[in-house]
Amino acid sequence: MITDPNIRTDLDADGILLVTIDMPGRAMNVFSAAMMDSLERVLDLVEQEPSVRGLVITSGKQVFLAGADLEMIRMFTDRAEVDSPAQLHDLCGRLGRLFLRLEQIDKPSVAAVNGLALGGGLELALACHQRVALDSDAVLLGLPEIKLGLLPGAGGTQRLPRLIDINKALSMLLGGDPVGSREALELGLVDRLSSASELIATAKALALEPLRKQAKWYAADFAVDGSVFDAGEADPFASLCKVLDISTYQRNRYPAYEAIMNCVYQGLPLDMPAAVVREMDIFVDLIRDPVAGNMVKTLFLERQKAAKLRPSESFKSARIALSGATLADLGRQLEKRRAQLADIRSIGDDDVLVVAAGESGAKGLKVHWLTDSAAIEAGATGLWVSAKGANGCAAEIFQAGVSIDSREREAALLVANLLGASCLLTQSNQPLLPRLNELRLQCEARACGEEDALLIMAMVALQDWNAGFVEQPDMVDMACVIAGIYPSFSGGPFKFLRNLGLEQARSLVVACRARHGDLLAEQDMSGYFSRHGRSQ
Repeated sequence: MITDPNIRTDLDADGILLVTIDMPGRAMNVFSAAMMDSLERVLDLVEQEPSVRGLVITSGKQVFLAGADLEMIRMFTDRAEVDSPAQLHDLCGRLGRLFLRLEQIDKPSVAAVNGLALGGGLELALACHQRVALDSDAVLLGLPEIKLGLLPGAGGTQRLPRLIDINKALSMLLGGDPVGSREALELGLVDRLSSASELIATAKALALEPLRKQAKWYAADFAVDGSVFDAGEADPFASLCKVLDISTYQRNRYPAYEAIMNCVYQGLPLDMPAAVVREMDIFVDLIRDPVAGNMVKTLFLERQKAAKLRPSESFKSARIALSGATLADLGRQLEKRRAQLADIRSIGDDDVLVVAAGESGAKGLKVHWLTDSAAIEAGATGLWVSAKGANGCAAEIFQAGVSIDSREREAALLVANLLGASCLLTQSNQPLLPRLNELRLQCEARACGEEDALLIMAMVALQDWNAGFVEQPDMVDMACVIAGIYPSFSGGPFKFLRNLGLEQARSLVVACRARHGDLLAEQDMSGYFSRHGRSQ
């Protein structure tokens, strides 16, 4: 049929084209520019080849489709800072236009969902006329974009509330949590469930049924009950936000809530082509907002970068011993994660020894476990791990001295990875993250106000950057947001400063000094801004 690096096609005797997405060299299928090119070639074939009577789209991997490619997201956020709205509409709207084209082909299409279908993956399934899902706990369907400060921009805000109960659709869109395959069937999100062995056969059987060659929202009498909105009121979303427990603070600080609600509210009265255009108008406004850029970078791009910080293969066999009664809880956490725990007396020089304050040990690669901002001696390696919050937990691995012991750093990475923490590396004998967290608590006790508190903490982070303790400010931002020290909308201390710009930051420092001078560390900002500019 077609030769393509990302998609295999096979036409059976009944004229049903099996489209198998299987991107080479990747653990999961994702949408990239190349993947969109591949999908476009498939659509050309389906439209132009008379022997194709319908199509089934599935995955050659255990995951159906897991959203957008890392590099494409990075490119979108970078271009959002310089492109015009029209340019962004053309760039970011391509996938939505492809899905609209798929939906409008006068040949039945069925998505055979065999694993995770998140973000663009679910939007692809929604653009098909029908959906079959594997009856398995491994299948999750959802639109998690709200968690990154974005909205589903390829038709997700339009098709989901047309397909299932609008209240549940809005809950999924505004909460970002996925549903399993059985709940999806109950909701009407999928039409059938199937075993793995029968998945493709079931999907092909659906494609051969003569009833569904068009989505139901193309019917002349189709309508969605919009009573969930307070139409005619100054705030049409007041009742909805109360039901979903979305606070005024969330609406003010996280524009994705308002954007998603507006997509549904403004899009539902329109036909699908116009609704997709309106959705992209709102998407473009949202991605140009600094909050979306902050959240995408800290919670996705930089977090992905942190995930690559792992100890070498030689540490796979390393055992971990704990020195200090205060580490009992850490021991239980490591045990749950199947760490190779050992008695302190049995470890060798290549094993890992985690020591509490005031403790020691004769053998092992020593990692000093800190629960506060206390300092360690020069040349030692320290580890601080935040409590687990909404975004997980962050760890700081810190070392000071002329010669950094890379093996001790790897030992700390082993422990942090076992705990599931996103790691920050700093070059100081005193960790930055707990100092910022202690300042946050002081600011709360003093009722400093959110902007003052963010500025006070940013000056301490800048102090460490000026001193050469921090090499990668973006990773400090990531760790601060994941640890819950900075709110997601701010992007962390350095993005907070860059979004302000040098002159506004200086002005705010002057005003903050008058109110909270004893908490505010005086720092020169010009060197940082000359190197990093207003935006990252």
